[in-house]
Amino acid sequence: MRVVTYPADMGGCGYFRIIWAAELLAAAGHDVEIRPPANRGLKLKIGADDHVEDVLDVDDVDVLVFQRLTHQWMAEAVPLLRRKGIAVVVDVDDDLSTVHPRNPAYDSMHPRSGGLHSWQNLAAACRDATLVTVSTPALLERYARHGRGHVIYNHLPDSYYEAPHTDGDVIGWPAALASHPDDPAVIGGAVARLVSEGVDFRVVGDPTGVGAAFGLTRDPQGRTGVDVAGWPAAVAEGVGIGIAPLADTRFNAAKSWLKPLELSALGIPWVASPRVEYVRLHERGAGVLADTPRRWYRELKRLVDSPALRAERAEAGRAVAEGLRLSANAWRWWEAWERAREEQNGFKAYAA
Repeated sequence: MRVVTYPADMGGCGYFRIIWAAELLAAAGHDVEIRPPANRGLKLKIGADDHVEDVLDVDDVDVLVFQRLTHQWMAEAVPLLRRKGIAVVVDVDDDLSTVHPRNPAYDSMHPRSGGLHSWQNLAAACRDATLVTVSTPALLERYARHGRGHVIYNHLPDSYYEAPHTDGDVIGWPAALASHPDDPAVIGGAVARLVSEGVDFRVVGDPTGVGAAFGLTRDPQGRTGVDVAGWPAAVAEGVGIGIAPLADTRFNAAKSWLKPLELSALGIPWVASPRVEYVRLHERGAGVLADTPRRWYRELKRLVDSPALRAERAEAGRAVAEGLRLSANAWRWWEAWERAREEQNGFKAYAA
């Protein structure tokens, strides 16, 4: 079976959902190719009406894996590819139809923008795909109600388990305000109160505006310009106690457990909001949840004051994360792609 993958970007989403798994599968002997955004090698024939008429140079492929297909032409290409007998997999890691209006992706993905990208195109691509792979059951409900869906939870590459971490009482938020505009509010004044008591609070990411979001008088220390490869070490070096706040929104209800999973693998004890996938990870034995500012303060204060508790929580988190190594679970991606080929073969038999 020949599989060609198209990650949406060369950032976190591309690596977590497509690139790392494809690399491991290729190294294990599977026929998998990765085509990055700069070298797609896919030719579309566009008609006079500005719609796709044909897709060229795909005769030797069994399965095409696309991530986050939001472009009009690519969405139109999906049924054309299937008619050629090619299985089309669309991978989705976020519910783009409910992205926050202050998120940079909102304007570019809104159908009213008039551009070629929109979340409606993604919905159409998923509707027509042979198989939709997602990172959470909630996304399965939103993008694969037709029944051709497959959940592949996020896993981590070995670099997360190898990054050295020294225990400390620095509270850290490994995130960006641009993509989490309302999430700090769920903590209330807990972080500000701890800072007023002398606790160090930092951000692994752009600190601009973070101070005001957490009720501080100024922005905390931050670290920008960290690429995907350097992210595990940057978080491990800068964070002693991790936080993962998420507002109770429809978008966040479909968010994966990636953030607290990263902290767990790095040996960082964490406190998080009780959103669905964070609860799922916590129930495996990692971290602790907080649903009110008072609880946030209490749980963070306990970790700040107790090296023994931090060590206990870190060990528990590592144990949970150990079972979610990508190197031991890349077969889950191949399983999904094989299912797509079987679904496509059934589609061909039905069409005939």
